[in-house]
Amino acid sequence: MDTILITGAEGFFASRFVQYYRDKYNIIALNHMDLDICDQEKTIEKVINIRPKYLIHSAAISDTGKCENDPELSYNVNVNGTINIAKGCAAAETKLIYLSSDQIYNGNVEAGPYKEHCEVLPNTVYGRHKLEAENAICGIVEDPVILRLTWLFSLPERSAKTNSNIIWNLVKAALRSEKKSLPANEYRGITYVYDLIRNFHKLLYLPKGVYNTGSENNLSTYEVGKVILENMGLGHRVEELLIKDTERYKENNRDLRICNNKLRDQEICFVNTEEAVSRCIGDFIL
Repeated sequence: MDTILITGAEGFFASRFVQYYRDKYNIIALNHMDLDICDQEKTIEKVINIRPKYLIHSAAISDTGKCENDPELSYNVNVNGTINIAKGCAAAETKLIYLSSDQIYNGNVEAGPYKEHCEVLPNTVYGRHKLEAENAICGIVEDPVILRLTWLFSLPERSAKTNSNIIWNLVKAALRSEKKSLPANEYRGITYVYDLIRNFHKLLYLPKGVYNTGSENNLSTYEVGKVILENMGLGHRVEELLIKDTERYKENNRDLRICNNKLRDQEICFVNTEEAVSRCIGDFIL
């Protein structure tokens, strides 16, 4: 049974990954209390001592507002911490799977969908630091796999962290009869977390490189919100619950759409966001 070390054990993705694959792999899940990835010596030592076949690095400060307010903390964790993990992988001859983000496309002026080889111009602290980490690890380990993930979503589960995500935000709004404002000028892939997890045993075997990972989507975030409500049987409450925000990103559309043809060439496929929403709601209802 192969050993996988995963960082960020209590996070939205990792907490679900551990439960899903606990009988298939020997999983060692580390949270920030188990390992301070900003401590280079201890991080390298930990990876060498465990010597996993794979290391999935999901630990990060992903709150973009927090990164903007404290760029030094973001740099220490998202860049230096990742470099320390990469050095540990190099020393232990461990394959590194790094979870990056579609946020690196956030400053691109031309319209998406974006391919991995296009020039990226991140305009946020989080996006810039994720890109710097990508570049750094490519100079440290021989065969890193870098996954540029889209916005993940799911519904709450016992023993699994629930981040702010579009489907849960709308469920809460419906339960409270509160209006939710969603931008009509934002376009981005939004991925059901279990679509990612179910594909992950194949992602481990990818050849080195950068891969856009997740659902493609040409709907605006507002349109995705309508799809979610319709799939929940709440289509009749769209006007009551959704505010179509046409002012945000009015001058320049926010376009983070990805093209995942590179993964399809490896026979790894994701459904589009509209189908992913339906799949998620079906999973929880059934």
